Amino acid sequence: MFTNDNTECSTKISIISQNKFDQWLIKQPLFNKNWCLSNNFKGEKGKIIKIPYPDGRLKEVIIGEGKNADLSGISSFSSTNIGNYFFSIRFSDSSDLDVQKAWVWGQYQSESKKSQSFLYVRNKEEIKFLKHYSKTLKLSLGLINMPANELNPLTFYQKIKKHELFSKFYFKEYSISQIKKNFPLTYAVGKSSNVNPQFLQVSNKRITNKDQPIVIIGKGVTFDTGGLNIKPGNSMRNMKKDMGGAAISLSLFLLSSYFLQKSKIVLLIPLAENSISSNAMRPGDIYTSRSGKSVEISHTDAEGRLLLADAMELASELNPSTIIDFATLTGAARVALGEDLPAYFCNDENTAKKIEILNQQKIRCWRLPLYQNYKSKLGSKVADLCNASLDGMAGSITAALFIQEFLLSSETPWIHFDTYAWSSGSILSSKGAALQGLDIMSDFLSKNFS
Repeated sequence: MFTNDNTECSTKISIISQNKFDQWLIKQPLFNKNWCLSNNFKGEKGKIIKIPYPDGRLKEVIIGEGKNADLSGISSFSSTNIGNYFFSIRFSDSSDLDVQKAWVWGQYQSESKKSQSFLYVRNKEEIKFLKHYSKTLKLSLGLINMPANELNPLTFYQKIKKHELFSKFYFKEYSISQIKKNFPLTYAVGKSSNVNPQFLQVSNKRITNKDQPIVIIGKGVTFDTGGLNIKPGNSMRNMKKDMGGAAISLSLFLLSSYFLQKSKIVLLIPLAENSISSNAMRPGDIYTSRSGKSVEISHTDAEGRLLLADAMELASELNPSTIIDFATLTGAARVALGEDLPAYFCNDENTAKKIEILNQQKIRCWRLPLYQNYKSKLGSKVADLCNASLDGMAGSITAALFIQEFLLSSETPWIHFDTYAWSSGSILSSKGAALQGLDIMSDFLSKNFS
């Protein structure tokens, strides 16, 4: 996939920003100019043209990234073309690393076609990272794409425990009796399944109470029927992806552990299947959280936030410097922002400002407010709170407010991503599993915790 052997047969791929197209065109030989003009190429996002030699051999590939550093064209080319290539990004708005990562996405898509190409990368350390990035994507995307008859809470846990990428990390094991006692809301969701819930806790280093680790949390519902408040058939079709937050979180853990080798990082993934049985939780049931907070179940299809509540309380006990969670949580976020753009919430303005700096060049997420007046929508007459509002309003905000109730210290910076983990084909040309929110949080950690 990558090589530092730049042979004469390597073909140049020029990445051209629409903003810099005129500058680039001026510097081109007449043949290249005419070829671009005849193909009506102006650096538009995703547009690809191939410039030939007079004898018909491929001379150069030109890929447009539009006005907002869109790299979907690179992934598309990478997934469908065989050969040896190197990048020229002089007239691009993207970094070397961003371009290389987009190439990796395309290579993942091409795996089944056995059409992988080689990319020249000068620096051996960059090659090392890109290979790690590739393995990380393969693991996370593969988990999301896996059907629920193959991936359940136990098989998910086992795959991570046995995977080579996790071989040097530290796991804390929980028996089912310990899960029932220590993570009662996770157990409430998962007890209806014939496969017991699991709780994955892993760290890159040994953790003490004084360490202030970065804690990353992922919602791991391996399939969501909706429970007794059963989903309609069409809404249930892709619910194998309801563990997408878990997949994104483990990717962030692996990447941040790679480039933040001095930092202590903890990954928490509560795992359950929201099934229907005589043992399923019911509307009106009341369960008590790890810290003693009582929750009335107003809707069984609002199960993911119950898992996150358990993980948030444990994360808070670890004296964290920052908590980041990912969850395929609400349809409300998708209605508001679509599939490409994940919603995020943040309780700390300084942290949010750092995220928005990263958003300036290219919008990769959108902040929604933790509007405290909506907490009343989670009120209960028989418990401390309900797990969901039933009026159909502000669904993503009320879900975030519910999770915030289990953050034991308001002083802890917390970032919550309500993401989709799926694509119909608009994200880096891929169709199926996606990892919305991963790259911006990876950038956030690398720039602020190194």
